[in-house]
Amino acid sequence: MKKEIALNKAKWLIEPGCVVMVTSGSMDHPNVMTFSWQTPVNSANPCLVILAISHVRYSYELIKKNRELVINIPGETLLEETHFVGCKTGRGIDKFKESGLTPVPAERVEPPLIEECAGHLECRVVEVFEMDTHDLLVCEVVRAVAEADLFDDKWIPEKFHTLHYLNGNTYGLMTRTIEAKKRM
Repeated sequence: MKKEIALNKAKWLIEPGCVVMVTSGSMDHPNVMTFSWQTPVNSANPCLVILAISHVRYSYELIKKNRELVINIPGETLLEETHFVGCKTGRGIDKFKESGLTPVPAERVEPPLIEECAGHLECRVVEVFEMDTHDLLVCEVVRAVAEADLFDDKWIPEKFHTLHYLNGNTYGLMTRTIEAKKRM
């Protein structure tokens, strides 16, 4: 038997995407924010990712200045830090210092990478779709790097557990790989 889902809860049927930490600003004034509203939309050249960000976010103010950001991929070991930077604003605090995360220079964009994360997508915002409360940022990936022992054309979930936001302070983990049988 299936039950009716309230429309304000419908997103939770598809929400558990990989949680990322997006850095903005610069090495002198870095900021970090947790995102679960992101999706790749083109894997060819150029690789494009869309982020949905609220108009009121401090990170969005910083992203608007240089139209650059870094999508950092945390794993299970960074659960507490990931949750913390998603619950606080960087307007009044240094979230890197408060969370214990380490900013390191990116190669092709101004915002820093997060040293502790296993993967990074350096991005430039190429288009913005304005919406009522959130804007959609189309980001072109200009450089991508990942820990070699954790990524082999895809994350190896037996070695690296990506975080998947479920609601409140709950997250899920991707822990294993399965393959569909090929049909003729």
